[in-house]
Amino acid sequence: MNYLDLPVYKHKDLILKALETNQVVVVESPTGSGKTTQLPVILMDAGYGNNGVIGVTQPRRIAAVSVSEFIARQLGTPVPGVVGYKMRFEDKTTRDTKIKIMTDGILLQEMKLDPWLSKYGCLIVDEAHERSLNIDFILGLLKRVLESRKEFKVIVSSATINASVFSEYFGECPVVKIDSVTYPVTMIYDPPAVAASAGSQLASEALLEKISSITERIISEKREGDILIFLSGEKTIKDCMGRLAMGSAGPYLHIVPLYGRLGKEEQERVFEAPPKGKTKVVISTNIAETSVTIDGITAVLDSGLSKLNYYNPRTFTSSLIEAPISKASANQRRGRAGRTREGTCYRLYNRKDFENRILFTTEEIYRTDLSEVVLRMADLGVTAFEEFDFISPPNHEGLIAAIETLNLLDALESDRTLSRTGKLMTEFPLPPRQSRIIVEAILKYPEVTEETVIAAAFLSTQSPYILPPGEETDARKAHHGFRDPDGDFVSYLKLYRSYMDSTNKQKFCEKSYLDEKAMAEIANVVAQLAQIVSDMEIPVLSGGPVEDYLCCIARGLIQFVCVREGRELYRSLTADRILIHPGSVMFRMDPEYIVAGEIVRTTRMYAMSVSPLSYKTLEKISPELFKTFGGSRGRRTTQSEKLKRPRDFTNNVKIGDEIFEIETIRGKKEVKLPWEKLSKAKDKITPETASLYKNLKGTIIVGGKYSLLPGEKLSLILTLTPSLNPEEAWNKKLPNKGNLDSKENLDELLDALPLLVTPALCKAKGKNTPKGTIKKELGFIALFTDGDGNYWMKVSRGFHTSLNESLSSVETLIDELGDEVDIGKKHIVNQTYRRLSDLLG
Repeated sequence: MNYLDLPVYKHKDLILKALETNQVVVVESPTGSGKTTQLPVILMDAGYGNNGVIGVTQPRRIAAVSVSEFIARQLGTPVPGVVGYKMRFEDKTTRDTKIKIMTDGILLQEMKLDPWLSKYGCLIVDEAHERSLNIDFILGLLKRVLESRKEFKVIVSSATINASVFSEYFGECPVVKIDSVTYPVTMIYDPPAVAASAGSQLASEALLEKISSITERIISEKREGDILIFLSGEKTIKDCMGRLAMGSAGPYLHIVPLYGRLGKEEQERVFEAPPKGKTKVVISTNIAETSVTIDGITAVLDSGLSKLNYYNPRTFTSSLIEAPISKASANQRRGRAGRTREGTCYRLYNRKDFENRILFTTEEIYRTDLSEVVLRMADLGVTAFEEFDFISPPNHEGLIAAIETLNLLDALESDRTLSRTGKLMTEFPLPPRQSRIIVEAILKYPEVTEETVIAAAFLSTQSPYILPPGEETDARKAHHGFRDPDGDFVSYLKLYRSYMDSTNKQKFCEKSYLDEKAMAEIANVVAQLAQIVSDMEIPVLSGGPVEDYLCCIARGLIQFVCVREGRELYRSLTADRILIHPGSVMFRMDPEYIVAGEIVRTTRMYAMSVSPLSYKTLEKISPELFKTFGGSRGRRTTQSEKLKRPRDFTNNVKIGDEIFEIETIRGKKEVKLPWEKLSKAKDKITPETASLYKNLKGTIIVGGKYSLLPGEKLSLILTLTPSLNPEEAWNKKLPNKGNLDSKENLDELLDALPLLVTPALCKAKGKNTPKGTIKKELGFIALFTDGDGNYWMKVSRGFHTSLNESLSSVETLIDELGDEVDIGKKHIVNQTYRRLSDLLG
């Protein structure tokens, strides 16, 4: 490859000339121009490395590694050497390093000790168009550096997405636009039978069927070039891989996944040529929009979806939401098909859908927790948080919530400077809540310091538990072996120590259904965090009481300490109606007080990574919390104590093309949803549609007289609608026997599993109700167990009761199934477990 042929070199002189007379230059170019790998080389050749290190920030760890290795190969030097990289818990630089590629978080960490970046002569902020919270914060800090150091140079490198905003922010600095040769891309709008944005299992199936159909057509027509498919997340990617591999075109495909959790070697497979006679199919998240350049792509299949994290500053809870991408993202995806030759882009949604989308993706600063950035500001001596010059000023509500979080963690003094606790927290490259866990051990419970380090490592990395399709039964049984009665946080200790004690870690992970890379990263993070503690001249002790360990956990995660307020329901300081997630050790244990690693909203509000707390522990971690929770002993928050949203509804709502009337029932407004009309709107229900009606309730009416999901939140009803088939409720037959023994009646029990959480007729109840009378109500079939091998099914009125009870019972069944159970029976349990897990959202 001749690097001088890359488009960026045609603009080399223009870039250097602009940099001579300006402190900041914006370089705008499409993916594949060479800006990421060649701008640092151009600057070094021009002598900018003589006055300090040439720094390059990257938003992703994998990019920091791959970019540094690419440049090093080009220059013929090792890594580390002239070129090096640095990211959290890994430093591959030396004193001789001239080009330093680093994650943006590392630059922020370095600015704590060197706020004016004295070691650097110039800095390239790459992938600035992504507008992550760290990038926005870095840009604001660089403004201060530029005012103090007139010789300092900055290049803001952006894809062709709203690059002018950076020029305006830096005082109308010059923008150098790099043109890249592009080829015509034919646009085809080809939505699946059920809209991909519907968010249901039915919609997912329809999407995969459409992808399979288009791929098979491309292969049958023997078109040249490779295929790039954009999907929203890892699970969907894996499902798609399986679908394509099993299809008629499977033998002719070389399928490669691409998502953030993959290791470096696996991600680099996307750049390799496929075996002879096969077409490469890359199935990717939005990482392939701009961050990765894959040559040879001539067909793009765009689902139009991505997953974004949204943080609620009022409840301190987060939601990972699958939502339609912006127009700018859609156009970036289209451009991947025309880099090396003419191509085709299949948009798996209709033209009107595209035209109604927002222009740009909402910046992360408006949808994420700001507490870490505010803590870093205080560490840098910035206390006027509201006046900091962000390129996009955050919402006032978000800043207030961040300050409140830090005050709850005792990180700030009254004048907003760092407290002693806050200063200790900033020593760790962790979010504030996680660093506070370790600091609590350092200050009060030194004999559990190692335990808190392990907990922080688990919370700050990807979950190591894996559930391979078709092996769910064996995987869950293996995971259950690490369970502890004191909950998930103590289970993490058992898992980690078992892993560290194993002589063959690869075999241990395989046997235990654990991601080997995730476990290795957890072990690396533990070692690095322990080293930070040791560098403070504090011994890393272990073996203290479990109660002390859970005190530390709860002190750092004080916003996620909850009290039981009803059967299986909990409330925190700011959120209520919280359920323990079915994947937790504590599911259905119902302790009075719990602490969670986080609280996440999917179809419901779930507490994840849960351990029980005692009444005594509650008093130890916070007298205020003890007074609020301990004094109430589960008292429900009154309506006057809650934040209310306006409840102003019109007399009807429109869903799809159908109009539904709102009735007032016992003083409350409720939408009546005749199934005959609602089913016609199935294909037009999107997550956005559901989110419009968070404060409204509804009831589905089937056959003119049978109610389904009565009085349930309309947002939930609309989320479930695309996958409901209540017309089949009359045909459901539950097993004749009341109790099914998992050994004697296993076949009958397994035959009934596909019925779980599907609509069926409810039986009438009451003293004067004749046996067998049918209520005019539909519910959902649920599986129950006594935990002693006996199972039974009945129809539950509530969807979530049916789902949670069924999932818990299937987990128990997995534990009871012996290793001698044949593959066919395991397959049925695996499918059921996967389906119910998917329904959790």
